[in-house]
This record gives sequence, structure tokens and C-alpha cells, in this order.
Amino acid sequence: MASSLPVSDLDAFCDTCLASLPASPEVQDCTFMALGLAHWRSQRYEKALHFLDQILITNQNNADYLVLRGMVLRQLPGLLEQALSTFCSAVLLDPQRADTYYNLANLLSDNDKELQAERAFRISLRFNPKAALALHNLGICLNGQQRFEEALISLSQSVKEDPLSADAWCNLGLAYFGLDRFTDAKDSFAKAISLDQSHGASHVNMGNALVSTLEPELALSYLQKGVELESSSANSLWNLSLAYLLTGDFTRGWDFYEARFSTKNFSDYERPTVGSQPQSLADCTHDPNRPLVVWTEQGIGDAVQFCRYLLMLQTASIPFVFMTRSSLMRLFSEWFEIPDHLIVDQPMSTNPTDDRQQIPLLSLPRLFRTDILTIPSVTPYFKASSKTPPALLISPPPGGLSIGLVWASNPTNKAMYRNKSCPLELLMPRFLQLLDLDLIDLHCLQFGSDSCQLDPWRLSNRIIDWSESISDFSDTAHVLSQLDLVISVDTAVAHISAALGRNTWVLLPHNADFRWLRDRDDSPWYSSMRLFRQPDHRDWQGLVDLVNQALDELFMFDINSLSKEVLV
Repeated sequence: MASSLPVSDLDAFCDTCLASLPASPEVQDCTFMALGLAHWRSQRYEKALHFLDQILITNQNNADYLVLRGMVLRQLPGLLEQALSTFCSAVLLDPQRADTYYNLANLLSDNDKELQAERAFRISLRFNPKAALALHNLGICLNGQQRFEEALISLSQSVKEDPLSADAWCNLGLAYFGLDRFTDAKDSFAKAISLDQSHGASHVNMGNALVSTLEPELALSYLQKGVELESSSANSLWNLSLAYLLTGDFTRGWDFYEARFSTKNFSDYERPTVGSQPQSLADCTHDPNRPLVVWTEQGIGDAVQFCRYLLMLQTASIPFVFMTRSSLMRLFSEWFEIPDHLIVDQPMSTNPTDDRQQIPLLSLPRLFRTDILTIPSVTPYFKASSKTPPALLISPPPGGLSIGLVWASNPTNKAMYRNKSCPLELLMPRFLQLLDLDLIDLHCLQFGSDSCQLDPWRLSNRIIDWSESISDFSDTAHVLSQLDLVISVDTAVAHISAALGRNTWVLLPHNADFRWLRDRDDSPWYSSMRLFRQPDHRDWQGLVDLVNQALDELFMFDINSLSKEVLV
């Protein structure tokens, strides 16, 4: 009963208990344990620890006491090691106690020790295999590791044991979402909402699932409700912004997009200065001695796509410096039309003595109030400032086209890599036919481990692998600038190619991000770009069929039929 009392009544209840506390050590232990538990349940953790401290010496060998103490310590900042030690002591006293391992697992999970947490959850479930909360939290742990198939098993068992848990249904939906099982994900989120209409996370996740199934208008109603329920949730605002941007509502989209740096995905970013961020053009500095610091964020393709706004700052007579990552310094210095002295290597951390105004690059569209009709789309805005080095020169193919190809995205982002990368073996049959007909030279600009997909065809003298010859993105631009056509998945190469004004075909997943909008095969950002979209999720073969048809139209032949006739 004490745990359900209001705080003021709980204090009074504690005073009454202590005033009439018998001298018996056993009764004192039970009383202080009960008071510690009551305050833990009331989330008054410092007070709970105070009561538990009164009986620490006499309860060193009491597993019940140690588990409760560990639960309290878990909630207090800076006491991780004490909490771990306390739970370990409880395990030694009673190594077959499920709740000890469960609470230890929660502590480990709180501190991003996911593998150790998983092991502790599994031990707990060995002793109590039907514990819904342990199954649920194990599923959350596995979702966080993108092990969605395993998470699905655990979370399905959890909702079987406790079918009224909105949290469990929501996390089951996230496991389905991670497996691209969007119908099942939507059903799970809908179940969570039916159990708890105020479950903000389920509304937001339902909105995300609807965006992935290309239903952004319906998604907006769920995302807006999610923001209403969790107005302080940066994640809700961030997801709402992506839906607005996908539908082309840039006015609201760019405003909500500012929430991104408060989300977990952006927690590692540090602004280079401690200065304020201007909220409008009128707020921007005009002092050339204290220029606005513009800094890059997110991917390399984003830096290439949105650097065009620096030219708009120049036109608006707003002094600035552009801080970018070292891997892009040479590209911007040699190919972009701003003076070298304005391009600065971006520091890894905030300079506490630099109070100049600062703004992240992708906040510039909001600063200029860009909408779908005012996108600065003049290309090319990358132009060579020097001759191409001899080692990067391309010999024109005899009577054909030079085609560049990239088939995989950066594998460091596992989710994006899985979604954006097209197996080379699907693309090669048509390219081999074109090679046999002497219609193309194929220039492969794939870097990293995925370049090995080219191994079966490396012996062809008309397939050129640039992975060992290119040292940075400036070299990449030199090669791209000589090609007749670039075919690429959604990577930095596609952006650089289009910024150079080269004909660029981009191979997009079914649920492409907001940069490519939806239901269109062109891009308002790049005039020389053509978009190819998967007909359905993971349907790379369907997309390749569309590319093959476009190649037939480009060469004005039925390449497949022509190739058969030549072989005969």
C-alpha cells in the first residue's frame, strides 16, 4: 500500500513507521527493506538508497536485499560499478534466481553493453522461460543489434505471455519493420494503439511504416498524433519532418527537420563553435571578420547535394567559411566555385573559444525557405579547375559509350547498405551483351569489399576497374567528368556525377528517402538525373528490367534480340 501513496503521504507513512520501529533487528531489516521498496516504486531513488543503507551491514548475504539495492543503484547516475557489483554478489548467493539476471541484464542494456545484456536475459529465461518482461526486453536488445529474426521469436513469445502489453506489440512491430514485413509491422502497431490510444511510439512507428509503403499522406496523421502525444520527443518531430519532405511539403518539413540533432542517430555530432545558429537570413552575420561557419553533416552525398547553398550565401553577401571533412577537402577545393581559403578542415569537437555563428549544411534550405518550386537546381556546379592527370584519362570507346557503374553503398551503415545495394550479378548480363556488341566500355567505380563482386569478369579488356587507381573524391570527379553515362545506386558517386552535369541514372529502393521525393523519375535537384525505382520492396530484378529497357531505348535496339542474332 505504501508504494501507491502520494509523495507527501508516503513521507508521513515513513515517519510513522520509524517512530514506532521496534528494537528487533529482524523487524528493522524488514521495515527498512519495505521503505526502500516503496520509495523505489515511487521513483524516489536517493531516498530509497538512504533507507537501504541503514541495513547494509546486516544484509550482505541477503539476496533479496542485494537485488533491491541493485535496482535502486541502477537508477542513480554514476553508480554503474556499484550496481554491477551488487547484482554479481546476489548471483553468487543464489545463482538460480531469474529476477537477479533480469535486473542485471536491464542494467547492462542501459549502458549499451548489449551482448552481455543478451546473455543475462537468456540465463534469466532459462530459469523462468515464460517471463513476459524478460522476453520483451531481450527482443528490444536484439532489435537494437538489428538481429530482427531472433527479436521476432522473443517478442512473439512475449505478446503470447502478455497480450495486453502495448509496449511489447510496438517492439514486435519494429522487428517486423526491420525485416521489411511492413504489413505485419502495421498490424502490430495497430494492435498496440488499440490497447493504448496514448501510445505515442506506436503512432510514430505506424507513420514510419506507412511512409515505407508509400502512403505518406496517411502516415502524416499518425505522425502528427505521435507528436501531439510526445511533444517533447525529438524522434517524433524528426520522423514527421521526413514525411513532410517526402510529400514535397518543404515549408513544414525543413522546420521539423531541425529536431534531428536531438535524436539518437545524431548524438555523436558536435557543432564546431559555441555560437548561435541563425534562424533567418536577417539573423546572419555580415561581419567579414566573423563569418558564418557552415559545417557538413550526414553523408558525403549530402555534402555534395547541399553545398549549392553556399553559392546562395555568396549571392546574399553573407560572409562564411565552409568546414568539411578532410576526405572532401580536395574535391571542394578543385571542383567547387568558392575560393580555397573559405574551405576549412572540420574539427572533431566543439571549439569552446570560438563563438562565431554556425549552421549545419542541411539547415540552409530552411534558412532560404526553400520549397519544391525554388530548389536551386542550376547544374553543373562542379567544374574542373585543372587538367585531368594522365593516370585518370579515359580512352574513348570505338563507336560506343563510356558507362560508369556503382552497385553498392557504404557497408558501415548496415540498414542502408542492405536497402540500397544492388547485386552486380543482376546488372551484368545486359552489360556483357553491350560489351560483346562493342557498344560500351564499362568503368567500375565501386570501392571497398563489394568491388570483389566484379571478380568473374575482370579479364575483359573493356571492363575497367578504378578501385585501385582512385585515391579520393577529386580523382573520382576526374573520371566521372569523362563518362557519357553513370549508373549508380544511391551513393556519393551519383551526387558528384549529377553535380558535374553528367547523365546519371540512380537505382533507388522502393522506399527511397525524401531526397528523391516519390512517384517521379526525375529529380528537381539535378537536371541530368534519371531515377529508377524498385517496383516493390527488395525487387532489384524488377528495377534492373526497367534499366535494361532504358538501355534498349538509349541504343535504339532490342539488345537482347540483337545479341542473340550476332551469336548465331
